[in-house]
Amino acid sequence: MLARIFSLSPSLLLGVVLIGMVAISGCARLHVEEGQAAFEELRYQDAIHHFGKAVQRIPSPESYRMLASSHALINEPLEASAAYAILVAQPEATDSDRISYAETLFKQRRYAEAERLLNAVSQRDPGNEVASALRQSALLAQDGSRDTMAFELEPFPTEGIRSAFAPYRNGNTLYFTGALEKPGARDPYTDLSYTDLYQMPVSGGAPQLVPGVNGPYHDGIATISPDGSKIFYTRSSHAPEKSGKLLLDEASVNNTTIFYARKGLESWSNDIEIGLSDGSNMYAHPSYSPDGTALYFSSDMPGGYGGMDLYRLDRNGDTWSFPPVNLGPAVNSAGDDVFPSMKGSDTLFFASDAQITLGGLDVLYSVKGDDGTWGNPVHLDYPLNSQSDDFCISFDDGGKSGFVSSDRFGYDRIMKFRVVERPLTVRGMVIDSESGEPIADANVDLLDALDGSAVSLKSDGEGRFELNLPHGRSFRAEATMETYFAENITLDTPEDVLVRDMEVTIVLTPTSELNTDEYASAIREGDSFELPEIRWDYDSYRLRDEAKPALSLVAEFLRNRPGIEVELRSHCDSRGTDRYNQKLSERRAASAARYLKDLGVSESQVSPVGVGEGELRNECGNGIPCSEAKHQENRRTEFLVIRTPDREN
Repeated sequence: MLARIFSLSPSLLLGVVLIGMVAISGCARLHVEEGQAAFEELRYQDAIHHFGKAVQRIPSPESYRMLASSHALINEPLEASAAYAILVAQPEATDSDRISYAETLFKQRRYAEAERLLNAVSQRDPGNEVASALRQSALLAQDGSRDTMAFELEPFPTEGIRSAFAPYRNGNTLYFTGALEKPGARDPYTDLSYTDLYQMPVSGGAPQLVPGVNGPYHDGIATISPDGSKIFYTRSSHAPEKSGKLLLDEASVNNTTIFYARKGLESWSNDIEIGLSDGSNMYAHPSYSPDGTALYFSSDMPGGYGGMDLYRLDRNGDTWSFPPVNLGPAVNSAGDDVFPSMKGSDTLFFASDAQITLGGLDVLYSVKGDDGTWGNPVHLDYPLNSQSDDFCISFDDGGKSGFVSSDRFGYDRIMKFRVVERPLTVRGMVIDSESGEPIADANVDLLDALDGSAVSLKSDGEGRFELNLPHGRSFRAEATMETYFAENITLDTPEDVLVRDMEVTIVLTPTSELNTDEYASAIREGDSFELPEIRWDYDSYRLRDEAKPALSLVAEFLRNRPGIEVELRSHCDSRGTDRYNQKLSERRAASAARYLKDLGVSESQVSPVGVGEGELRNECGNGIPCSEAKHQENRRTEFLVIRTPDREN
């Protein structure tokens, strides 16, 4: 063939070349048109074939973009990234292309390369929220210090089901969404059957179709009302054409809405659309709150923050309160935030592809504060999350195990997980109430309210301290420092073993405030204060030397303000008889009062009161074995203001 061409005249050769170019152009255009039609009908394998042929003939940016997108949509990140690499090298490439390229690199754990791409996007467009979030994720994913041993996972068998996801546990039954490899009507996106709802024992067994809820097209992602009377689920809004054939395009596949059915004797029945469908937006992933007061779901309805957002639909008696409420920017990102589920009354789990992610969708959780707003999401580390899509988590009773979906095997599969219990890391800070500056070398004493064990440590040069504590326990923490009032707080560690970190701030007030007019004018009858140095040895009323500077400060305060009167209240621990301890506490109060009077305080300003063991700070009553640290906590002296100068209103 080449010899024949070279033997042609120059003019004839030019004509042959032009004809060939026109033929190539026309063939490429035909492949592009066929590829676009296949893409719109979700036939991504066909789209890959046609766009692959098109770029061989005319390597246009749009063809590479569609080729890369098609590979990405059927979870072929290696092939997708190869096409994106060619695309982003061309001047027509957009930052959206670069972000999509980075997402495919995430799925291959090529986080450093993704970070470089996202850095460039963020420099050009600092307001790009998706690029910023993914860049932060790339940095975190490269952090070797992250906890990667928080979970143990194993595949959960769903016999005969090719794709299984969205597990939901109700009692001893596991509900999930599944698709099969079988002839007949198939989803062009997955080339599997349309999804159905299945159920099976949590202990394992053969999956069965949930009776009464599955239609001819997509059904899935279920939740059951707390009273067990209704099942809520997502249903595709496919509509057949007049010929009876299925209308297949991306819009019809994605326009899902939420239905519910009532429980019958043998099956669910009377399926009803809940009232969200508008024909143009997606409503999916319903999840009932444990108390039955709200239904959480995902939607791309107008007014959100990104693609899919999380919403809440409140229940008012037997009716729903429309419109639904967007959960706000703390949990909703510029990307997709989907698959909500509640654990308890205040913890929301969901999946996101534009917050912290190791790749694709990752599972996060957010805790609702006392003001009703959601806190910043917390990312669950590897191996529960991976470089692939990980989503839709469901917990067993007790919250220490459960099920989660993942496509890390190349297709959706249900995983059984167990939380590896680890101590809670408590990070604390001791600061000055006046300056806000950290206090170095402050004493921090923690007492376990359950077993009486004590932990003592000091803040470092930056006022910080750190220790590990068990979950679900209550501690009394006391911070003390010379020239500061003692500060006691209750520290309750969360029961949820997924919470790995906790921050605590202890604010100490300088004792020099005693001698300021502002402090004195703020004092009211009934106020009390405690100085850490005024503690007592066991079975003793001798004033310790370390207590004398603190009492001198109180003496100066009272001498300068003769209109203020205080009770000097001294306490004992529970050891010894009640009568003996009453006398001992009176002697302690008298000893401290005498020292104040020796320093020039008027006798009328100080009333010594012995409390005995009547106001124990902890549970260490008669006959209860306790540590010495707990007993010392009770041997104390406090000042109670019983009179202040008359002030004009």
